[in-house]
Amino acid sequence: MDVRRYAGSGWLPAAILALGTAAVVAAYGTPIGQVATFAAYVMVGLALPGALWVRLLRGHPSHIAEDLTLGLTVGYCLELATYLVARAAGAPILFLLWPIATLVVFAAVPGLRRHWRGGGVRAPAWWSWALAALLAYVLVFSATTFFGRHALTGTFAPYVDMPYHLALIGELKNHVPPQIPYVEGVPLAYHWFFYADAAATSWATGIEPVTLLFRLSGLPMFVAFVVLTATAARRLTDGWWSGPAAVVLALLATVAVPYAASAGSVFDAQTLPSTWISPTNLFGLGLFAAVIVVFMDLVQVEGRVPRARWVLVGLLVFGAAGAKATLLPLLIGGLLTVLAGAVIGRRRVPAATIGGLVFAVGGAVLAIVLLFRGTTGGLAVGLGSLIAMPVAKSVGAGSTHGIAAVVVPAVTLMIALVLWSFMWAGAYGLLVRRRDLVAEPRILLLLGVCAAALGAAVVFLYPGLSELYYLRTATGAFALLTVAGIAALLPADVRRGPLLAGMAVAALIGGAMVMAIRAIGPDALPRLGRERWPVVVLGMALPVIALVLVTAAGALAARAVSRRSRRLTGAAPLLVVALVMGFSLPGVVQLLVSPLETTVSADPAIPGEGITAAVWLRDHSDPADVLATNLHCRRPPAADDGGCDARHFWVSAYAERRALVEGWAYTAPAIAAAAKLGVSDRTVPFWDQPLLALNDQAFQAPTAGTLAALRDQHGVRWLFADLTTADGDALARLATLRYRSGDFAVYELP
Repeated sequence: MDVRRYAGSGWLPAAILALGTAAVVAAYGTPIGQVATFAAYVMVGLALPGALWVRLLRGHPSHIAEDLTLGLTVGYCLELATYLVARAAGAPILFLLWPIATLVVFAAVPGLRRHWRGGGVRAPAWWSWALAALLAYVLVFSATTFFGRHALTGTFAPYVDMPYHLALIGELKNHVPPQIPYVEGVPLAYHWFFYADAAATSWATGIEPVTLLFRLSGLPMFVAFVVLTATAARRLTDGWWSGPAAVVLALLATVAVPYAASAGSVFDAQTLPSTWISPTNLFGLGLFAAVIVVFMDLVQVEGRVPRARWVLVGLLVFGAAGAKATLLPLLIGGLLTVLAGAVIGRRRVPAATIGGLVFAVGGAVLAIVLLFRGTTGGLAVGLGSLIAMPVAKSVGAGSTHGIAAVVVPAVTLMIALVLWSFMWAGAYGLLVRRRDLVAEPRILLLLGVCAAALGAAVVFLYPGLSELYYLRTATGAFALLTVAGIAALLPADVRRGPLLAGMAVAALIGGAMVMAIRAIGPDALPRLGRERWPVVVLGMALPVIALVLVTAAGALAARAVSRRSRRLTGAAPLLVVALVMGFSLPGVVQLLVSPLETTVSADPAIPGEGITAAVWLRDHSDPADVLATNLHCRRPPAADDGGCDARHFWVSAYAERRALVEGWAYTAPAIAAAAKLGVSDRTVPFWDQPLLALNDQAFQAPTAGTLAALRDQHGVRWLFADLTTADGDALARLATLRYRSGDFAVYELP
């Protein structure tokens, strides 16, 4: 066997990465048989049939990694479309007919067999190894920062939203159309396609939803994001080097923090720490990377677009519409920018762009009506997001009045624009050396996506700062623009070795300058209310002004160096880019070493005995059954935190049954009530107090009449009781005790 052949083809790094991934997830409690089953489903049930469809709809093969990852995203879309129909029809497993039929038809029909063969471009070996190394880091990061904190069995303290995600998977596994599982009768107004994918995967493989959520489902989504981002970069620059560079920027880029007195400065597109705790974000990253690849091709089409290509566009728009609410608005922003550039610059209306815009707008409208049910998710428009930025919070901007209420957000915006321009400074290369590139449709698409993301992060405010997901969704687009600008700045005749060394030195100087400014700066920023607003604004702005002065000095030094050194002739712009992007180095280093840090969760633990009782209830009840529970508050109510934290979801999550009332956060009624009362939707009182009182009376002082009301008026069949606050003796007399695990008991109503 010629090992060099396989090493050069990319299969060897892929195989090593796959084996390493299996070893890591097995080390964190995942049975190796389930790992193999999941891998087989992803490859044979999603990626391979999806790749066949991609080659058919595109009309040609591409690089095998591109075809398989783009096929994976198309496979997700086809899986979702068929699963939702099959689940609504009461036969969920029938969705597997689509991959089976695809494989059979493409093998049996002579005209389709050619799509099994490759023939596309081959990547250099180092490209494959580089992407495998980046994915290996992502795996290590995932294991140490997430897997280790989220056990598959027993008592553990998960991140607050993980039971919420698990509850929605259980809901989509048993019901379509879905509802909020922890408050009976409330429609689910959310982007829920990730949960449908996990539910379908659970049906296909028999793997528990908790294992998919905590260990497996995110892994192929990371692969899709990394490979497709690298693919888009290579096409944009015609250089293989740009692929790994774009992935590094997309995964690791952080905004500079020149403040010693603040844990941060302004929001950025950093997405790595939030991917596992926000699986919809991770799913959206993978699908949006595919959308960018396909739409970059689409906006370049001058004439008629083949009908098959529109099928591919439609599938990805469908998946993006329900994967993450931020995706299609960003795509629409990008397409509008392409359209404006064509009309203004070339006096023509590109039909392909118009067609893509029709698909994107249509998908967004359908998502608003069918998925989000006309709700806005608590969206507010104004200066709230600016006031919530770390540097503004550090000076107490939330309590501003008078002229300070305008000046402080305005200064925060200026700081954000400067720091963002430093983080993605490479993009300015498009203006410095190749201004003609700015009018190129693919660049316009990316510019529109990024501008829409920045605009949304500035003017929108959602509960829990969810507007940040506009930036996180666009992290790949920001990285692509940056590497495209760097490629435009590369001198044609410069030697790469000295250039890279010079850029590395410049970046290190930039990082050192940020650390020096931090060391010189005060330990606490002046705060509004204690200092006059001009003093506060000056304290906010001085560190950023210092960075601007460093940039100016660096530009002069870079020009002098490039003139004196023949090896760096023409490299001054790149040296300046490296300097200002180096301002982010301290944050990047902190992110890189974060897997080495040991953190203890401050979240309340979910008792293993309670999980056992909930799983018993799932296994001994019908999916249509409704339960009632006396567990509502994530923490005991306290006056200093606003009352009951209603983010309690784990009973419905592990039982996979709808609850009459468990928690009530993250629901449209709670968000509406919170906006009216001016409080958080996490701690807002439940909107139906008589129902909550009836529910709790059934546990605290149960009577035959109370239990009959739950059963006859609200369809409750099961009681899931925390016996530390329930009258267990009375419940045992009035209902049938079916199971007990420690302080948790399950009763069946007569």
